[in-house]
Amino acid sequence: MRPMTARHALTFAAVLCALFGAACGGSKGDGIEPADRAFRDFQAIYPILARDCGFHNCHGSEDRFFHIYAPGRARLDSDTRAFDAVTGFEASASFTSALSFIDAEDPARSLLLRKPLAVAAGGASHEGVDAFGRDVYRSANDEGYLAIAGWVLTAAEE
Repeated sequence: MRPMTARHALTFAAVLCALFGAACGGSKGDGIEPADRAFRDFQAIYPILARDCGFHNCHGSEDRFFHIYAPGRARLDSDTRAFDAVTGFEASASFTSALSFIDAEDPARSLLLRKPLAVAAGGASHEGVDAFGRDVYRSANDEGYLAIAGWVLTAAEE
């Protein structure tokens, strides 16, 4: 087993902060509420985020705040081969990143829903367009968008 790198340690700390938000400064009293979503439910949308968002020039880039790590996409550890199975650290880092784009107060306004959706369909401006100038999801009825929206909005109803 390889020793934990500094990058892995930071990712692990971020995951702990997401799971135990109050211990890391998020509490009802200070107005910071981490989104409360289950990792097991994230596993259903993780492949969609990897497929639609995890490209090296998109959210696989270190220049972006929102990161998705996956096989055939960006890898968290440079020692991981391109098509090796996703590591626990990569899945956790992707989960934590997704949580950071959910508005706990108003999940329907979450950047995770608004950024990849075309402005004409009610989305926010997004630089991630294809060669034809299209956003990731052209409408709120796109299959990938519906899956992500289901994850973001379902927990809000519980």
